[in-house]
Amino acid sequence: MKALLIIDLQRDFVDPGGVLYYEGAEKVVDYIVSLAERFKEDNLPIITTQDWHDEDDREFEVWPKHCVAGSDGARLTEKLEKALDGYENHYSVKKTRFSAFYKTDFDELIKDLGIDEFEVVGVVTNICVMFTVEEIRNRDIPVKVHEKGVSSYDEDLHRFAIRQMREVLGAEVI
Repeated sequence: MKALLIIDLQRDFVDPGGVLYYEGAEKVVDYIVSLAERFKEDNLPIITTQDWHDEDDREFEVWPKHCVAGSDGARLTEKLEKALDGYENHYSVKKTRFSAFYKTDFDELIKDLGIDEFEVVGVVTNICVMFTVEEIRNRDIPVKVHEKGVSSYDEDLHRFAIRQMREVLGAEVI
């Protein structure tokens, strides 16, 4: 079964004023919400990941404090939150590191739902998107990355990550 994976579309990343917001991050939101609506029409699984940190997470030695568990900044951006409200085939993975697999139940969720293909969107292309796609591909699961649905704070790193996912990881970039 095919599933949509939406990576870290959270207020601290894509909403102006968010702790790690970068100019243009919000440009992917409408595309992603539209894609989610199509998956909902077909009653296909939608999985969202959320960066979800403790107050004293060591990641804050590298990045400013962001997406603290339960904070407003850790919530999904409002348009996505509304689009997924009440959708019974929506699943959430709270993560503390770049990959959605690190110390989460994502592997079990994939197996329980019988997912054998992913379409992937979200932020940031060269960080959480690429590291999660790498893990999915390590499990030999086909991946389609929507180029219009991913974004980065750095255009060069964005292009590098797209190329890595296509040429090294074997993801289809559409």
